[in-house]
Amino acid sequence: MIQLSRQYNKLCDLPDFDDPALRAMLRDIVAPGYAPEEELRRKFWEYAMLGLYLEEVGALRDDAEVLSIAAGHEEPLYWLANRVGRVVATDIYGEGAFAVDDREADASMLTDPGHWAPYDYRADRLEVRSMDALHVDYPDESFDVVFSLSSIEHFGQPQDIRRAAAEMGRVVKPGGHLVIVTEMLVKAHPLDWAPLQVAIKTLSGGRRLPRATMRKRMMDAFRPRDLQRDVIAPTGLEPVQPLDYTLSPSTYDNLITWIGDDMRPASGSDYPHILLKGHGSPWTSAFIAFQKPPR
Repeated sequence: MIQLSRQYNKLCDLPDFDDPALRAMLRDIVAPGYAPEEELRRKFWEYAMLGLYLEEVGALRDDAEVLSIAAGHEEPLYWLANRVGRVVATDIYGEGAFAVDDREADASMLTDPGHWAPYDYRADRLEVRSMDALHVDYPDESFDVVFSLSSIEHFGQPQDIRRAAAEMGRVVKPGGHLVIVTEMLVKAHPLDWAPLQVAIKTLSGGRRLPRATMRKRMMDAFRPRDLQRDVIAPTGLEPVQPLDYTLSPSTYDNLITWIGDDMRPASGSDYPHILLKGHGSPWTSAFIAFQKPPR
């Protein structure tokens, strides 16, 4: 494993935002104008952790080529375009639930990525392609960096998720880096057992837990063993660090209950927006970095 100055492979934890370096990176990547309390959200943590990791491992170079899987139109694409030689953003733009109502996979990203830019960027360094994560249309070992942020959990059944993870690992160059951020359940809870959710779905006539199947829970988030089996192992790569599952007590102070379209933060405030709860265990973001062994 490479020697790193901080723990990257971890869950999003509220005290992480006390780190001046993380806050500085966050503010460098996201669009300007957020109040300090509005920065306390797991999505911004994902961006900052990605930036800090790529900076530390020397991946922010003018000759580096970066591939983003299920990229949407998120800020790191534009930030990276100002720091590396080539960024390729891929998604099923214009298709699926994330393509409606100006969500991440809006079809306009294919024709006018600048519309979504949070600041000036080197437009000649950013390419946008419509591409399914299960079939990455690039040869083996094509990119210095491959990353996907809180998307792989939405890719379908476990076999689809494994296929996508394998595709990501396949296209990383020797010595290159893969970063996968996903949503992870932080405690064991009986309601996270898929067969029990199916039983509740059946008994309620489909009114409760309507998307549950015998192999997939209603909530698109992983338990630790699922994460290992369906995401980490299929990449064919070793994480650069063991994953730290620790969460500080303060992270639970504003647990947000999310049922349907209704979000109910425990404190009554929208922020911190880090730990959410649906029908079972709470979940938050998990950052996992890998490096492909050099030849």
